[in-house]
Formats: sequence, structure tokens, C-alpha cells
Amino acid sequence: MARKGKRLWILWASSLALFCLLCRAFPAFLRERLSHPLTMALHRLTARVPFPVSEPLTFAVGVAALLALVSAVLRALLRRRMEPLLRWLRGVAAAALALATLLALAWLPAMLAPADLPPEPDANQLAWLCDALVDRLNAAPLEFPESAEALRLAPGVAGLPDCMVKAARYPEWMRAGGVSGLFAPPTGEAVVDASAPAALLPFTAVHELMHLNGIADEGAANIAAWQRCADAGGVFADSAQLWALRYAAGLLARDDPDAWARIRGNMKDPLARVFGQSGGEIVPSSGASALPGLSPVRGDYAALAHWLAGNG
Repeated sequence: MARKGKRLWILWASSLALFCLLCRAFPAFLRERLSHPLTMALHRLTARVPFPVSEPLTFAVGVAALLALVSAVLRALLRRRMEPLLRWLRGVAAAALALATLLALAWLPAMLAPADLPPEPDANQLAWLCDALVDRLNAAPLEFPESAEALRLAPGVAGLPDCMVKAARYPEWMRAGGVSGLFAPPTGEAVVDASAPAALLPFTAVHELMHLNGIADEGAANIAAWQRCADAGGVFADSAQLWALRYAAGLLARDDPDAWARIRGNMKDPLARVFGQSGGEIVPSSGASALPGLSPVRGDYAALAHWLAGNG
């Protein structure tokens, strides 16, 4: 039995490694034929539950693993045998491999699919973009719906009318992590902090649905969400423009603080108030990250500002 178990472990791990290599070679094909359909199936399954399944599931798995570890250690100490602890370690390894398998099937092809993102603009382009966005937002009513209404409308705007965005039941962990939204591949759920400023929610919800639609790259998801929100108009376009202004302002404040100070002074009171309540400028991130041995995985949300400035 022990040899058979070892062979199964080796076969499982080898199959997962082979799949990762196939994802590296054919990411777009596997995303369309495998990971996207699987993610949508998981979404339909968990959509039957009104709250995010990923939250209690993560908590339950963590607590169960901790209790099992304590039990295994106590039994090992009392019986002076390591077998209980070794069984716990094997169980943890099996659970980790199962989670890695699900993540690989549901998300790895999307992560490795190429994303054609624009280069970073210069200060003049950023100043033009910030000026344009401030002018548009100064002329907008800046009246945003309650969170429940924004989440209800977002799937239609995203082109996924049969899908849903869920409000986090325990948004404290999102606030602690500094995130306003999250996509959970193992459950196919788009989750947002519904207590975030109302002006941010429409675009955030559509952004997370872009992940559900198979776009893993954060910058590409932002650009896709902008296009959807711009087509929808109204509060979704206003929310997208506010997010774009926050990204562009962070870049301009870094490159030309005086230009940004001048442009910020052109904000009318309603926009200045909403901009401040929404967090103001977004400090630029360090740029692209990467998975060793694979391909770049960009996490640069500000690619939206790059794209808008380059297409102006």
C-alpha cells in the first residue's frame, strides 16, 4: 500500500507539473478551452449562496488544519510515536496539492496568457490626461448609487448578465489588506468591500468581473473594465474616470508635482470632496512582478492611465 501511495503521489505531482508546462506553451488556448469554462462553472455553483463562500471556506480550512496539527502533536507526545504527526503532514500535503491543482486548472492559463500593455507615458501626456479627466468629472453629477444597486447593475455592464458580484461578509480583512475587490479562482467569486466609498464601487465590481471573464492581468482587467464602463455611461463611466484620475494623478505627482498641484487646484468642490473621500492619488507600484521560470505576471493597475494617455 505504501508503494502504491507513493506512486500515486508521484503521478499526481508529475501530471500537475506537465500541465504547468502545457500552460506555458499554450496559455491562450487552455484559457479559452479549459480554465475559463471551469471558472464560470465554479461561479455558477457558488452563486447559489448569497454570501462569499471563499470567506468561511478559508477560515474553516485554516481552523481545521490547526486543530488537526494540535491533535497530532499531542498524540505524538503522549504515545511517543511520530505516526500521528506524519499523517497530519501527509494530509496537509495532499490538501495543498489539491488546491494547487484546482488553481492551476482554473487560473494558471489566464495568468500566463500574454497581455499587450502600453508603455508608461511622459509627464506631458499625464498632465493632459489629468486635465481631461478633471474637466469631465467637474461636469459630472457625481451621484453614485448605494452598494447593493451598484453590485446589481455591474454584471450587465460587464457583459455577464447571468453572473454576480458579492459583498464581503467580513470586509475588515479587505480593508486591512488595502484591497477594494478580489477575485477568488477556487470558487469563481467576484468579491468587493461594499463599505468602500460609493464612487469606487461601480468600477471595482466591473474590474473583478473582468477577472471572472478570463483576464488575469490587473492592468488588462482595468483597461477592459474601463471600456465596459465607458460604453455604459452614467455612474459607471464616472467611477471609471475617478479611478483613472487617481492612477494618473499618482504618476504625475511623482514625475511633476507642480503640474499636479495646478491641475488639482482646478477641481470644483464636489469633485475635490469625492476625490479626497476616495483616497486621492494612488502611489505608483514598483511595476511588474514575475513567477520564476514562467513569464511576467504584471500587477500594474496604473496600466489604465498608461493606455488612456497613449490613446489621447
